[in-house]
Amino acid sequence: MSAGLAEILDWDDVRVFLAVVRASSARKASAELGVSRPTVTRRLTAMEARLGLELFERRADGLHPTQAAMDMMPAVERAETAMLGVALAAQAANQQMRGPIRVSVPAVVAADLLMDDLVAFANRWPEIDLIFSGSYQVSDLAQGEADVAIRFQPLAVPPDETLTGRKVGNAYMAIYGEGNNWIGNRGATEDRAWVERTKFPRLPIRHAIWDGEILRSACIKGLGLARMPCFMADERLRRRSKPEPGLDVWVLVHPDLKRNPRLRAFRDAMTDALRRLEPVLQGKVKPGRGRKPR
Repeated sequence: MSAGLAEILDWDDVRVFLAVVRASSARKASAELGVSRPTVTRRLTAMEARLGLELFERRADGLHPTQAAMDMMPAVERAETAMLGVALAAQAANQQMRGPIRVSVPAVVAADLLMDDLVAFANRWPEIDLIFSGSYQVSDLAQGEADVAIRFQPLAVPPDETLTGRKVGNAYMAIYGEGNNWIGNRGATEDRAWVERTKFPRLPIRHAIWDGEILRSACIKGLGLARMPCFMADERLRRRSKPEPGLDVWVLVHPDLKRNPRLRAFRDAMTDALRRLEPVLQGKVKPGRGRKPR
């Protein structure tokens, strides 16, 4: 095989290959990549034809990588890292206040807390397009899937050390809702420790809801008690406990992009907004009051 890798393979095929190896499923890989399942199948077939190798065993329970595929993985992952580096370098070199900013932020934070400031930023910089993804995961930033991430982390638990950013404050939490059970976040076993530190330590834990909007809606509809950030719940639910520090608030960016002017402008705008919203985050002022963006 004398031709170089770039002459043999299409990078889009390689991305599909990586996604399928990691997911062991064409369906899951297609959802992750935002392409159709037939496209995934077609690209895998094309890659196998180019290489003259069988890369997956097609079984009833999914796609299973062959030994040949696993032998390729270290090299393919190095290529993935290199491609990400090229993309980051190109973006860092773009010094203009125009173009997209991929923002990873939990949907409830964007909608309930920051939307006025997001709109103000967009109006100030009309040639910058904000592309949102609702996520609670720091990994999407580390893997180059977002440019800026706004994250609510457990107290004193720093984000991934490969990222750079600012801790801009604390989000206070309280107990809300009614009923004779807790609505869990991750499951009864993992949630028991924090439940036992509340004023309702012996109530059973039922269900497991991690998404903030779904948790709040379930609490409003009477599914049980929930521990939530005050800014999410104060306008819609009755507090059952005194607010206490619960989460550290971070604005994060990949270190390779921290000097990009438009990303720096967005990071600074969100940092200023969250610091200005400290009374709301601490449950001292209800959302919507005194929140005019600068």
